[in-house]
Amino acid sequence: MINKFTSERVITPGELEELDPDVISAICHRCLVTSQPSSVAGSPITLVESLSLSAKAVPDCYASEDLHGLPVVPSLSHLDLKEEQRADPVIREVIHQMETGEKVPPTARQELPDLVLLLRELNRLELQEDILYRRRQDGEQVLFQLVLPEELRSVVVASLHNDMGHMGIERTVDLVRSRFFWPRMAADIETKIKTCSRCVRRKTLPERSAPLVNIKTTRPLELLCMDYLSLEPDQSNTKDILVFTDHFTKFAIAIPTANQKAKTVAKCLWENFIVCYGIPERLHTDQGPDFESKLIKELCQLAGIVKTRTTPYHPRGNPVERFNRTLLNMLGTLEHKQKARWKDYVKPLVHAYNCTRNDVTGFTPYELMFGRSPRLPVDLAFGLPVRGHQSTSHSQYVENLRSRIEESFQIASKNAVKSGERNKTRFDQRVTPSSLEEGDRVLVRNVRLRGKHKLEDKWEQDVYVVV
Repeated sequence: MINKFTSERVITPGELEELDPDVISAICHRCLVTSQPSSVAGSPITLVESLSLSAKAVPDCYASEDLHGLPVVPSLSHLDLKEEQRADPVIREVIHQMETGEKVPPTARQELPDLVLLLRELNRLELQEDILYRRRQDGEQVLFQLVLPEELRSVVVASLHNDMGHMGIERTVDLVRSRFFWPRMAADIETKIKTCSRCVRRKTLPERSAPLVNIKTTRPLELLCMDYLSLEPDQSNTKDILVFTDHFTKFAIAIPTANQKAKTVAKCLWENFIVCYGIPERLHTDQGPDFESKLIKELCQLAGIVKTRTTPYHPRGNPVERFNRTLLNMLGTLEHKQKARWKDYVKPLVHAYNCTRNDVTGFTPYELMFGRSPRLPVDLAFGLPVRGHQSTSHSQYVENLRSRIEESFQIASKNAVKSGERNKTRFDQRVTPSSLEEGDRVLVRNVRLRGKHKLEDKWEQDVYVVV
């Protein structure tokens, strides 16, 4: 938009036509730009800061080609990081005080508001090989957050938000906080996400729900939920995705399929889940003919799997529906040309979901399923150390792994119960309870509609009497 505007408004170099404020406002609304208060009181975000950054404005050292949804982050050497930190005026002053012991002059504090905030963290800051880090206590584990210069912040946020499926504010902040630090970090990320073009255009508020009855699980593979997600056909004419989610860990798998036949479902269940992760105790689906077929029942009988199903016309009875909405939103944030081949992006985006902390359990699905934290491309790019306890032998590794898993399962179970109770209380407050008694005359909701039905009645014509 800026290129087009420039070509239309710049008559000669240096000669610009002044625009009326109403015109600027109309352009903002047309482009779905939301102005957010900046970190400095009384200073609104400028129009240019609210718009998506042009590809030509990105430095060559930060530009990289997209590889089928895999986040590609440029590698920075130790010398590059050292120079970037010392080129940042705020970080440079803090490093100078730590190295020389000289206090930062009052004039610098007044000119650089973020300097005061960073100096408050001085007891947690330390230099490691001339690189400034901040110590952060995460339970019993001590993490070292790289103090990130301002020039690199947009690159990191883009990598951990845009390339990770456009997750929400809390999940993106958690990904960044576990690796980096800078003053007003959470506020900067929130502003970025609230003005993200793809998020604004795609995501909507979740639907209101009926009173909740929570499904409780206490271990992985206790309950595997399965469902189909259908989308517009891509360039290979693929339109179906078979989705699996482990109810306890929230670990998800999505497999694009050519059709929804029972043979396809059985093959994917066996080859993509059972032989890789093990046999689940229960398998929960809706009442679709592909899931209720004789072939699926025989497979479950041979594997010792208890098959359960949702009630008719009640998709919320299958917890996988919640992940379907998340996956749909993640795929919806792809650029227009990428959506034509969305099949190539399904698995990288699902992996991104598995690597982000879940609100219900408090852990990443990957960590609960495998007992260790995943490594992301940004970890390799910045040379961040591998997180977790170091083991000297196989037996010690097994002992540490068992201890971590038991502790994680206990915490995840408690968090899931608290989250379920909190959600039930919140949602039940929005519902007016009603009870049916014998002799009541009722209408039945019209749920058998197909295709577009904006003009159809919400209820069936016949009146029924409760007996």
